[in-house]
Amino acid sequence: MRYHRFIGDFDLSQKQIEVSDSHIRNQWHSVLRLKTGDTVIVCDGNGTESEATIINLDKKTTTLTILHPHTVIRGAKNNTTLYVSLLRRENFEIVVQKATEIGISHIVPLLTERTVKTGFNRARLEKIILEASEQSGRTVLPKLSEPISFKEAISSVNQKETVLFDISGLPLTPNSVSHITNLLVGPEGGFSEKEVVTAKEHGCTILSLGELTLRAETAAIVVSYLGCN
Repeated sequence: MRYHRFIGDFDLSQKQIEVSDSHIRNQWHSVLRLKTGDTVIVCDGNGTESEATIINLDKKTTTLTILHPHTVIRGAKNNTTLYVSLLRRENFEIVVQKATEIGISHIVPLLTERTVKTGFNRARLEKIILEASEQSGRTVLPKLSEPISFKEAISSVNQKETVLFDISGLPLTPNSVSHITNLLVGPEGGFSEKEVVTAKEHGCTILSLGELTLRAETAAIVVSYLGCN
């Protein structure tokens, strides 16, 4: 049987816990119509999860018995960071959702020369990350940073472990990103020539995803998969 799965601020070292999150309680009570005796899977977002039995459930109080807590790391195994330019809201949300499902460890929004949309709704994106993590079975949530400039990103990374993707780069091979921990993807118009030159001067590898021009969100999803597998 497949149980509903939730990530939250759960202390799974205890035999019984109170669920304080009103959103989760409302979802169990009013949406899923769970009842006393039902089993769910709860995860603390840091690698520990457990089956749990509901022993009390109403709109004000929810109590769980923790059954089999265990540590298991699903997602974030390769410690890969995706640096991706802020895009139009819905496109950036797709990138965040899919990068989470794929297993990216850290998502860093970039402000580049050609970045058009600079809005950043952290609460909305964190909700997307949480739901994508629950859906995909991750036990460790990816970190979401505040937006930083391209210059800040290049200055902070280990250049030998960094790839910037641009159509001018070398052809991608199966082993091109096997040792890479930092992936840089530009905005809708791509990185500027100046940014590509700067990356080269800092020792970053420049790779191309092929002769076809991919949408920025497509490129970000593709490189996330390559970097995590």
